[in-house]
Amino acid sequence: MSFQAAKEIIVDNEIMLRRFSHDLDQQRYDTIVASREHLLPWLPWAHFYQSFDEMPKFIDGQIEAFDKGAVLGYDIIYKGQFAGAIDLHNFSAENRNCEIGYWLGKDFTGKGIMTRCADRITKYAFDEIDMHRVVIRAADKNTASWSVAERLDYVYEGTLREAELLDGVFYGTKIYSKLR
Repeated sequence: MSFQAAKEIIVDNEIMLRRFSHDLDQQRYDTIVASREHLLPWLPWAHFYQSFDEMPKFIDGQIEAFDKGAVLGYDIIYKGQFAGAIDLHNFSAENRNCEIGYWLGKDFTGKGIMTRCADRITKYAFDEIDMHRVVIRAADKNTASWSVAERLDYVYEGTLREAELLDGVFYGTKIYSKLR
């Protein structure tokens, strides 16, 4: 799969998606720490950031994955502030499909930010990198996450029973997709 990934994607007059970089490491870390309880149990990686020193190494890996076209990770900048992240990952070049992953800091929920970001990155996947199918997966009890897919008219395909072990509990994984 060959494409030139965008370094910035304008969502609207309030939101911009910007390729992961180290200039937001402190804001990213502070948001994760302030939102840890909000992010758990859905995102077990939130446990891992017990000190700021872990953030630059993670972002180095994300920058490398971006450069290889394996994961297109973007910081969500809302009204000039770091709000969360969104990415395209699990690319299948032969089938022209990928998945979206996302999270928001607790202070940024309930504003429609993620719905707007997921809508824009879905259009980006179709229009700019020639995907045919985009998938959103979410734990069946993570209403906030799978509601984004439903608001964007993704088609519910089913639930994989007890497919995710999150914070010591097995959850079903709801699968949603959208076709070009």
